[in-house]
Amino acid sequence: MEKQNNFWFKHLSFGLVLIMWASASFSQTYTHPTTGVQSTYNGACLVSTCSGTYYDNGGAGGNYAANVNNIYRTFCPNTAGNCMRATFTSFSMNDTYFLCFGPNSCCDYLQILNGPAQNSPALYNNCTSSPGTITSTDASGCLTFRFVSDGSVQLGGWAATLSCVACAGGPAGNTNADCNSATPVCSNVLLSDASGGPGINAEGCSGCNTSEVYTNWYRIQIATSGTLAFTIDPNTNSDDFDPVVYGPNTTCGALGSPVRCSYAASAGNGNTGLGNGAVDNSEDVAGDQWVSPLNVTAGQTYYILINGWSAASGANGFQLSWTGTATLNCSVLPIELLGFAGNYENGMVDLNWSVAGEFGLKNYILERMAPTGDWQDLAGYEAAGSQSTYLYTDARPWPGSNHYRLRLVAQDGAITWSNEVEVMVPEKSRFTLWPNPATNLLNVEVYDVRGISGDLVVVDAKGNEVFRRNLQSASNLPVVEQFSLQELSAGLYFVRFGDKVQSFQKH
Repeated sequence: MEKQNNFWFKHLSFGLVLIMWASASFSQTYTHPTTGVQSTYNGACLVSTCSGTYYDNGGAGGNYAANVNNIYRTFCPNTAGNCMRATFTSFSMNDTYFLCFGPNSCCDYLQILNGPAQNSPALYNNCTSSPGTITSTDASGCLTFRFVSDGSVQLGGWAATLSCVACAGGPAGNTNADCNSATPVCSNVLLSDASGGPGINAEGCSGCNTSEVYTNWYRIQIATSGTLAFTIDPNTNSDDFDPVVYGPNTTCGALGSPVRCSYAASAGNGNTGLGNGAVDNSEDVAGDQWVSPLNVTAGQTYYILINGWSAASGANGFQLSWTGTATLNCSVLPIELLGFAGNYENGMVDLNWSVAGEFGLKNYILERMAPTGDWQDLAGYEAAGSQSTYLYTDARPWPGSNHYRLRLVAQDGAITWSNEVEVMVPEKSRFTLWPNPATNLLNVEVYDVRGISGDLVVVDAKGNEVFRRNLQSASNLPVVEQFSLQELSAGLYFVRFGDKVQSFQKH
């Protein structure tokens, strides 16, 4: 009788799922895998997202498969300071029998784990009732779903809506848990590191690297040719770390398959890496934890991923030592400039540029060419060391052609320049005030292509004159006047030059 009831509940749930699918047909849909990759329990690459619908492998209209053996997949937030949330809108898995070994005698059951690892602590482990709403509280912000079914009865499974919520313990972002925030390695020095999770970007899942768990990314440039080899020494020997190398000369957005990769389980002493007499380039979970050194050439760049497979390994950390003959530096690691553009609007030029990484970069200066041909500094920025977008508004561009460029300053002081951006400013007239509101000083700029001649007058809200200055200029030069406001009361004031009038507020 129980199986009959489950059959009708299954079809009722299916109807509800169809209604919800119609209202959310534009969101990404995910299904649960039934087999693991590389002889593991991991069934799919990690997904970084804050939206979507997640089903058992049968999807919206089918039952889940028989004999799924603890296969899992992981979802993590793609926004810093957020945690994953799963809201179950359908759940049909109440297949129990007293000889079944699952929780509450469940023959089929779902585990929802608090974190990105297959051994993360369980937030839900059952089959007899819906999980309802489950939210990660792990530092990674991730949720991992692990499923078991036997061969007797297959029911309707589940449908869950994925979302993100702001949380105190979520991923920080801009850390080397993500490739685009990879730590530049400037010499063959001993490194120590630890990780709180897989970051906010899903990347590097190819070849024998089946997923990210607790990750640290590094970017290296080869200074002198030789062999690239290194040893990862866990601070706790029982912790399991895997080395992965991408390159040469790849980018985070197009890493490709790794050129060296070990997916081996820890053998007890913990040490792993490139070297130790290994001759294989890649190995799966049954490997000996070592793959062969890599022959490298001066000038090449590589990404190295160190992947820990438990919260303990991520927190305990490791030491990384370089054992090959090649030497490393980061003085000329390139900035990955995705775009540099300018746009004229309302008398001002808006400039923006985006970078995918600022490896070895200390800061950069935004420059503008003066009418004399000299480059002048407009603004300076410290390198964020990650994927970043910068904005700057030039409130006083030159009439006509304006040229801008970025001066890139490396950690060792070396300087390079970006391409130039040209923005045309109409050669008519300009009348601008800044700052507005003002406190102690007010700047007034007047420009007219025909030249400037006349009085600049400042009056209060009652029309009383408080300042007057005579302005004279040739047609190719603007005039900038500065007024002290120390003696003025707070309130509204007006600035007039010829037929042009603008207001400002004095605080």
